[in-house]
Amino acid sequence: MADTKFGPKGWTPSRLGDQSGKTYIITGANTGAGFQAARILLKKNAKVVMLNRSIEKSKAAIADLKQECGVQADVSFVCMDLSDLDSVRAAADEVLKTVPRIDALINNAAIAQVPRRKLTVNGFESQLGTNHYGHFLLNSLLFDRIAESQGRIVVVASLGYNLGLKTIKFDDMNWDEGYGANAAYSQSKLAQMMFAYELQD
Repeated sequence: MADTKFGPKGWTPSRLGDQSGKTYIITGANTGAGFQAARILLKKNAKVVMLNRSIEKSKAAIADLKQECGVQADVSFVCMDLSDLDSVRAAADEVLKTVPRIDALINNAAIAQVPRRKLTVNGFESQLGTNHYGHFLLNSLLFDRIAESQGRIVVVASLGYNLGLKTIKFDDMNWDEGYGANAAYSQSKLAQMMFAYELQD
């Protein structure tokens, strides 16, 4: 697959230096942007640990990555469902036991435009619960390990944060009234943006 240019200066992966000895954790890395990030980092000799919901899709993604990047590509996965906070805790425990160094955690996974209001197993509106709360907990649990290597936390946002209400419905965060698929998605992405700004501060 071609590495196309993007950004105002036409950034391409060729500008990324050797990543030997560095470890990247990526949520939702079996398809889409997360998969492409894993692919680029593996080609630069990084270690990649994917946190994905589907075991089958994760195995298929690893097979594809090893076929393209070589059997020596250091890529693995831990099963994690961001919509289930117990699953997030279990995945974080596994990462802390097996990954001694984290140079970056890339918060990529998300669900979008859920047509009808749905709650997570923990009782949260599904898009906010998955996109923000799940990642918030994961980042909290892995924060000290990331800090040890002076690593980075990357939040993959969306222009969708600027749609809908452009605020957080603090009086009804679960959308008990007036649920809209796009509005709820917008709130979840705005929450992620606010989280990123607070982390930066």
